[in-house]
Amino acid sequence: MAADVDAEVLAELAEAEAAEAEAEAEAARARATAARLRGSAPATETLEPAEDIEDCELEDEDEDEAVELDPRSWWARIGAVTVAVIAVVIVAIGSLAATGLMLVAHQKVAAHQAHQNELIDAARTGVTALLSIDYNRAKDDVQHVIDLSTGTFKADFSRGAEDFVQTAQNAKAVTVGSIKSAALENETADGGLVLLAASSTVTNSSGAHQDPRAWRMSVTVARDGDKYKMSNVEFVP
Repeated sequence: MAADVDAEVLAELAEAEAAEAEAEAEAARARATAARLRGSAPATETLEPAEDIEDCELEDEDEDEAVELDPRSWWARIGAVTVAVIAVVIVAIGSLAATGLMLVAHQKVAAHQAHQNELIDAARTGVTALLSIDYNRAKDDVQHVIDLSTGTFKADFSRGAEDFVQTAQNAKAVTVGSIKSAALENETADGGLVLLAASSTVTNSSGAHQDPRAWRMSVTVARDGDKYKMSNVEFVP
């Protein structure tokens, strides 16, 4: 009787082990099928084993770290800074260019003004010398007028210089001239025309003292070497 019971138990145990083995084999086939499907098709909303879920979470964390450490993000920041620096440089260059243009324009205006002043000063100096003759130094004064002249006026004045000196010495005259105003009528690179308002006073050996006499003159100024000098003088009514 006992032997029959032992045989039945052994038979049932064998069946149970066979069923368990079959179940394990079926589970293995299911896992293999699922793995094959995951590798060849898009992910679907299926439940995954706990180990797979943990693996996915670890992969996600690794991807986040990779994104944070991605060198391309640093290059993007460097690129933005470079663009900002280039913009500042462009603005600075533009400002310097504008400043340079302003300086050039200012230099041109200053040079033009200096040229005009040089023409006016040449006319003022020449006419003042022409109207200021002292008989005590008549020769020197007449020579000074010649030195401040050029062209036709210099030639004409030089021819009458001796008579001019003799007349001043005989009358013991002293004339003093002054310029009231002067303006540039027109100009060229080598000269210009200057209008002047002047006055002069005359004293002589007899003690006479004349009231100031007014003069209006049109003086042509021309370049002579590195200076401007009187080339023609006309008295304007």
